Amino acid sequence: MDARAQDLDAVLDAVAAHYDLGHWWDTQPVAGGFRIAAEAGEFRATVSPGGRSDASLRFEAMLLIHLADKAFVSPRLVRTRAGRPWHRSLTGTAVLVSEWAQGGVVDASLAQHRGRSVRALAEYHAAVRSFPPRLRAHGGPTLSALERDGSTALEAFAGISGWHLDADGRQRLRSASSYLWRQFNRVPGALHGGGATLPRLVIHGAFGLAAVVLDEAPLGPPADGLAGFARARYDARAVDLAAAIQAFARVAGGFDLDRCAALVAAYDEVDHLSPGEVEAVPLILRVERLVKVFRLTSHLQEGASPPAVQALAEVIEHEADHLRWLETHERTLIEALGSALVG
Repeated sequence: MDARAQDLDAVLDAVAAHYDLGHWWDTQPVAGGFRIAAEAGEFRATVSPGGRSDASLRFEAMLLIHLADKAFVSPRLVRTRAGRPWHRSLTGTAVLVSEWAQGGVVDASLAQHRGRSVRALAEYHAAVRSFPPRLRAHGGPTLSALERDGSTALEAFAGISGWHLDADGRQRLRSASSYLWRQFNRVPGALHGGGATLPRLVIHGAFGLAAVVLDEAPLGPPADGLAGFARARYDARAVDLAAAIQAFARVAGGFDLDRCAALVAAYDEVDHLSPGEVEAVPLILRVERLVKVFRLTSHLQEGASPPAVQALAEVIEHEADHLRWLETHERTLIEALGSALVG
């Protein structure tokens, strides 16, 4: 048995020892943890690395309790036998257990599912307005760091990659890198300058198809909700809106403008977005692409294998193409999003 399998077994043993779930029927790995079918019901054990702070875990636990108090459809926190909201092992690994959020599978091709998902996001935002704690997630680059260090990491990768690409590949990478270098030096600062006045609250932080809990009850209005709050943090509400656009309106080469407008209209049925938030969405989408490039290029080490370098060069070209679309269609995208606003 390898070390990773031993670690996972140790986590499951810790859950069995510290949580009163009754007899277990089955366990299945899911993103970020495990799904447990047990005598007491179905549960999700979210496994966090040792680097996650107690403050971050406390924030998530308090958020789950707050959402339950607001009757928002979301996982319910399960405490340990000792009454603690999470368990941390001697090795530093932390486990937070919640009830499994039952719901139907989201089909992004269905307009009804897209609308229900975004309305659930708006209902979540309404529920957390009265949630006082604030937490900024650690580990991600700030806008100033992205502006300062992004082009440097990109240039370092270009120096490494030259030995592993043919002449055509080097030319394509130079073109993409030149464009991305300009983006690193312009976009983060533009968002930083315009983002100070955007409405802020505790965003979901990882909104997408997998986060939506669709109500499968055949009668009555749907009671949809959200799950997966490990990346929740205090930030601009428009960040979640950009994630919804990314999840439900992305098509080959860019975004479906009609879908973008419909998503904003669905959100607006629950709560009104400001024109400033809508105008910030293209910039947020561009920054997220730059964050991806920065993380990949800054983590690549000297001596990386040629296939790894070539694969990253292709990613950089793809991200440059995506950013070009967003820059070229920025005004059209803003107009499509803004056309749905009624407030």
